[in-house]
Amino acid sequence: MDSLFGLSGKNALIIGAGKVPHAIADLFDKAGATVTHETDPELTETGVATLFARHSSLDILVSGAVITGPWSIETLTMDEWDRVHGTNVRGAYLLMREAVKTIRAHGRGGRLINISTIGSMHPVLNGNFAYGSSRAGTNALTRQFAMDFASEDITSNAILVGAIPSDPFPEACPMPPTGPGVRPERFPMGYGEPGDVAPVALMLASDAGRYINGQAIVVDGGFQIG
Repeated sequence: MDSLFGLSGKNALIIGAGKVPHAIADLFDKAGATVTHETDPELTETGVATLFARHSSLDILVSGAVITGPWSIETLTMDEWDRVHGTNVRGAYLLMREAVKTIRAHGRGGRLINISTIGSMHPVLNGNFAYGSSRAGTNALTRQFAMDFASEDITSNAILVGAIPSDPFPEACPMPPTGPGVRPERFPMGYGEPGDVAPVALMLASDAGRYINGQAIVVDGGFQIG
């Protein structure tokens, strides 16, 4: 099993302060990877370049930085829109771009894994204009990187998380969550846990996932079949 799911000798960079990135970092460590977990990096061009200057050897990137929260159409400002998209799309792109450059330098291939949401494909909460659309952008980046770098053995996949309480909404968010995502009857298996996502990330990061590329893998306990 270690030959399939072990990460011994691999260097993994996990981005994000939420419960899901923490669960992934813990499991990757147990699988033998050398794990660096950056909870709140500066996701600007300069900040990301500085981050990767400290990680000259990289095999796996898990991009899990996120800004979430529902906002009514009356209260969603363009500043808030830009802040959400700045982290969830622009930030993801900068991380993936620098990861590819770093992985290319050693020539042995690598793995890009984005943490996304089922809200990018299926409406979950009312007012998810900025968050849902930003994660749809993350999904598109995932597929583009998968196509462009497959020949270099760099795979790119996304995990679409749903029905798993993890990242809290911003305190300033004026809209309480409403919609199918807060209706218990919509969850055939009940709520999941961040640890339910981590094994999927491990599969994608390990040799077990070497032939999986450009996919959006849903982890939602069957929410979308309800």
